Amino acid sequence: MAKATKRTVKLYLDPVANTLNIWWGDPKKAYSSHQVDSPYSNDVIIKDRQGRAISLEVIGIFPKELNIAGFLKNNNRIKKQEPFLLETK
Repeated sequence: MAKATKRTVKLYLDPVANTLNIWWGDPKKAYSSHQVDSPYSNDVIIKDRQGRAISLEVIGIFPKELNIAGFLKNNNRIKKQEPFLLETK
């Protein structure tokens, strides 16, 4: 029977960049990144020097209606220096 080991997984959600980073390895050991070869996503796999995957970056995690970066890019009324509040109706 295989011995169970305890692992730590860290999740980083960036609502402005619309990404979710999932780390199961040490971020300090990140050496290279490769875009996933899929017509359905443009996610990124981060690997260490030995070529082992240590992280996954999911790009475009939020639907279009909740994409803050897209909202800021397309809304010329907001000045970049002003804080703003996103709200729903």
